[in-house]
Parts: sequence; structure tokens; C-alpha cells
Amino acid sequence: MSTWIWDAFHRQTPNRLLLLRRIVTCDDAMVAGELHVAARGSFRVWVDGAFVVHHDVQSSNPGDDAVRVDLAPALTGRRQVEVVVGVHLLGIGTHHEPRALGGLWAEGRLTDASGATHPIDTDAVWQTAVPQGWRQGTQQAAWSTGFTEWSDRSLDDEHLGWTGAVPYPDDQRPRPYDRPVHEHPVDLEPHRQHVGHVPTAAWAGLALDTPDRAAALVAAGRIRLPGPPTDGAAGFVQYRLPHQLVGFLTLTVDAPTTTVLDVVMGEATDAFGWPTATRQDIAAVDTVVVPAGRTVHRFWHRRSFRELAVVGRSAAVTVIAEFASVTADRPDPVFVAEEDRYARMHAVSTATVRVGRQDLYEDCPLREGGHYVADARLQALFDLTTTGVADTSRRSLRQFAGTQDPDGMIPALSPSGTHHRIPDFSLQWVCHLDEHVRLTGDDALLAELEPALDRTTDWADGRWRNGRFDTDEPGWWSFIDWWDFTAEARSAAMDAQYAAALRSACALADRAGRPQRAAQHRARLEEVLRSLTGRLHHPHAAAILACALDTADARRLVDTTVFEGFVPETGYFAFALCRALVVLGAPTAARHRLDEHWGRMLDAGAGTWWERWSPDAGDDDQSLCHPWSAGPVLLLPMLACGVDPLARNEADARFAPVLHGVHAALHTPWGVVTT
Repeated sequence: MSTWIWDAFHRQTPNRLLLLRRIVTCDDAMVAGELHVAARGSFRVWVDGAFVVHHDVQSSNPGDDAVRVDLAPALTGRRQVEVVVGVHLLGIGTHHEPRALGGLWAEGRLTDASGATHPIDTDAVWQTAVPQGWRQGTQQAAWSTGFTEWSDRSLDDEHLGWTGAVPYPDDQRPRPYDRPVHEHPVDLEPHRQHVGHVPTAAWAGLALDTPDRAAALVAAGRIRLPGPPTDGAAGFVQYRLPHQLVGFLTLTVDAPTTTVLDVVMGEATDAFGWPTATRQDIAAVDTVVVPAGRTVHRFWHRRSFRELAVVGRSAAVTVIAEFASVTADRPDPVFVAEEDRYARMHAVSTATVRVGRQDLYEDCPLREGGHYVADARLQALFDLTTTGVADTSRRSLRQFAGTQDPDGMIPALSPSGTHHRIPDFSLQWVCHLDEHVRLTGDDALLAELEPALDRTTDWADGRWRNGRFDTDEPGWWSFIDWWDFTAEARSAAMDAQYAAALRSACALADRAGRPQRAAQHRARLEEVLRSLTGRLHHPHAAAILACALDTADARRLVDTTVFEGFVPETGYFAFALCRALVVLGAPTAARHRLDEHWGRMLDAGAGTWWERWSPDAGDDDQSLCHPWSAGPVLLLPMLACGVDPLARNEADARFAPVLHGVHAALHTPWGVVTT
């Protein structure tokens, strides 16, 4: 009987190429065979070292959607057959319930000349190997481990080091996705920018399987020339897309002889106009060895990109590039503005949240692609209020609860092979649950996660010491925001975040019919608020508290003058500031801040929103596609409808609209509100 298999290392960080091998020996020559494969990501199959098939899948499970592979064409009449399956765990993202699981499930058989069958089901008899010599983890290829190496169409045992496979317990088997996936074709031709060639000398002496190949492609940005290639020079085509994309790139190639293609993808261009990441040089380098004739090569790029270059190592090669963006399916937010500036601002916001919505919410698809609490909380709010779809938000909350630390702290990042202890993110998980339940009425999820909620609030209560929230532990990091905090300002912000979690915990306990628990949280909340008296001149603490409390309490404790001269650098906290101003009765000031932060970024050429804003942000050490910065996707319809969907009651939610000439819709706890 087959089971899911992987290797011990990738049970924690399943984001590399893994080979899985089974050797079958019999008394007669093998003549036929088939294999039904389910893999969490792309896979390739070899028989006796010969390439058989390459299949890009978003996910598949045993049953109707397992992929059938015919092994007969590769069998050569031998009595011993080596079957190898290479799996690169990507799927629609690297985040799979319940523990980022992946690997391989296969069921099949080989038939020999006598008619006897030999099963090749996946179990502990299989062996695994991570091909360390295949550029995995090299600097320039950091976002692209696996595709280049698979394209060689052959295997080399020299550095593989086969070890035993690890079967998964039955309760850890990956489950099907709970929502559909949308694949949207993108026409690349209107975005073609340059056609030219790279001198032959640029590639001299480079082996196909070394990091030098990526280094040469970095150098190619300096030495590429316009015009068709001559004298065997490598030709290139370069595209610049309007927004960051993530999905499938398909290359249809006509080549007179075997040649090599290099695919270069990045989020920006370097000083020479070549695709690059802002700090890792080339963001992705994929290489494919192309046989003679017409072939089709489909790459799954879960990392976002805006810049694309395809380099062909032969003057005679012809390449047609096609792309399909992939995201969790959602209806488009309803927003039509007469003013082009706001229409573009909303379009950039929509593009940004789209690429970050995969299996779970990703913090920055080009870089970590991590599922962080603060990022996920904001992205869930964007989903719930503009589309009304709750499945990814629900999945996110469960994922964090399922990996809760023994002391009750919620991990800042999950799934992950590292251990991030960010206390304010743990507190934000409580707020995330409260907002989800308030916007969806999902009482079943509240009941399911109530034990995790109690453990988290008990942990938080235990950190309240001497009138401060204590974060002084080895390895802990109080994030709050990318800001140069003083110790006092950070402490005030942490206490405000604790107050926010307590207010959410009160609401959840009241909703669940737990008056004793609610009273406990309310008493502690009053104590924390008293301690914050005199410390709310720190703008981060003031904004966090204003967004958390009932409107009357927020206006009693926070004065809008505290934000004078405060210019948040991140879209993450610019959103918090704008919403705080709405709560405090200053929606016109919120619109001004929105225009100032996102408008200036738009003028600087943002196609997707950047992690932070500064005049030189394009060259800054940051992500240029960061969904936590997509606040206008919610703020614009809020200001147009005159409704704050995050308010705790409808009366507090209403205010006079300050954005006109707009058709928009918001999903609120009181129904859909439209202009």
C-alpha cells in the first residue's frame, strides 16, 4: 500500500529539489509499466537514467487527479530497473496544511516478459537524495532551485548520496485545497522592451552546472547589445510587465540543434537595465537544455517578477514566450473611479494582493514568500472586506494555531524551518481571529480555535509584569514596524498591542458565551489602559490603540495631534495610521495621508506596492511587491462609502464620505455597502 514519502530535512523546509528512487529486480526482462503519481509540486520521472516525463501540477492527490505516467517507452529489456522521480515542492505555494507537507505518492507496477507484475508503490523501501551539486542555494539562484537542474534530462549518481525515504503518518497526509485556483493568461508581446544579443565571449569557459552561469547572466546586463546575434552570439528578448506576476511561464522553442536557454526574472532592473532583485542580484535564473526541433517547456514560478529576459545560446533559435498568472480564485473588488489617479492606485493594490494570495498569505512573494501573522492579518482584512471570501483567512488562522508553541505563544511565521519569536505577532493573531469572526460570523472556527486562543491569552497575561509587557527573552524580537524606536516608544507600542489583543479577547469571549473569561480580560484591559496614560504621545502606540478600541474610548484616549509630523515609512503602518484617523473622526486627514504615501509611490513608478516608501525606494533594501502595503484596496472604498467595516458596531462605522465620483462596494458585518 502506498504512502506519502519525503525526507527528514524537507519535512520542515520543503522547498528544494528532491529525488526519490526505487530499484526493481526480477527474473525476466521488463517490457511494460505504469506509474500513477501524486506530488505537491512539479515532478519529473526517469527510468534507468533516461528522462521520461515532466509534469507541472499545482497539487494532486491519490485518486482521480493522480497523473498516469507510461514507463514502457523507456524500458530496454533489462531485468533490473531504476525508477527515479524528482519532486520540487512548490504547488500553489510552499505552505500546505497542516505542516507544509509534500513529497511523493506513487502507485504502479512493472510487467516482465513472463507476465509477472512487480509493484513500485511508495513506501520506506524507496530512497531519497538531495542533489547538492545542482546549484541549490547559490546566491543568484536563490529563488529558483530545481528547474535548471531537472532540464539536463539525465542523472548523475556521483554526488547524490541516496538515503532511506521517510513515510508520513496517515494523519499528516496532505489534503485537497479548499478553494479553486485561478489561472489567467497574460499577453507578453505588448510588454516586450528589448531585443538584442550578448557577445559569445561572455559565456566562454562556463560549465552548465556551476554558479558561474548565474554570475555570467548578471554580467550580461552590462554587455548586451542591440540588434540580431551574429557569429554564434546569444540572442535575448526582454519584457517589462505592468505588475508583479506569479505563475506559469511557457516557452515554445524551435532549435536546429541542441542548445541552451537561460530565463532571467527579477522584480526591478539594475543600473544596466537588466532584471534583478533589489539586493540578491539576479532574482531567478532558470536554465533549460533544449533538444533539436520544436519543444515546449513550462516553468512554475511561484516567486513574483516584473522583469523577464530570455537568452538563447544559438543565433538560430526561436522562442515564443507565454505566461499565465496563478492565484487563489477571488472575484475582483468592486471599485470604479472617475479620477484616473485613484483608479490606478486601486489597480496596483489589486495586483499586489493577488500575487500574495496563494495557499496562505505570503509576505513578499519574490523574497521569503513567508506566512507571517502581521502580513496575513492585513491581507485577510483586504480579502474579507473587498471580496467577502474567507477561506484563506480561515486557513491562515488554523495554520498558526496548529503550530502553537508549548508556552502558548503563536509563531510569527508558519510553516517554517526556523523559529521566529515575535511577541507582538502572537498578540496580533488574537486580533486576526476577532476580525475574522466579526466579519464572517464564523462561530464554528471560534469554537475550534478556542483552546489555542486561551493558551495565547494566558501566555500574554503571564508576560504583564510591573505595569509593562515583558519581552526581555533571548531570541525574541518586538517588531511593531520598521522604525528607529526608542526603548520607551517600543514599550508603549507593545503595551498598546497587548491592549488590542485583550479587547479582541473580550469580544470573542462575549460572543462565545463565556462571561467569566470576558470579565477577566476586561479587568486586565483596564489595567493596561491605565498604564498607558501619559505614553500615548508615541504615534505607533496611539495608532494601534485607536484601531483596537471602541470609538468612544479611542477618542477619549487618543488625540489626533499626536500624529503631526509622523510619517510612516511602511504601507503596513500607513494603513494603521489612516484607519486610526477615520476612527478618531478625521477621514479627510486619512485621505490626505493616503494621497501622500501611496500617491508618491505611484509617481515613482510602482507597479506593485513596495514594502516601504522613501524617495530612493527603488534601490532600497526592501521588497518591491509587499501585500501588507496594499492598504488602498480597502481604504479607497472606505472613504468613498463612508463606512469603516472594522468598527465594532454599525453606528460607529458611519461617517461622511470624503472620496467622490467612485462606485465601490464593501463587505461588512451589516451586509454589503455600496456607493
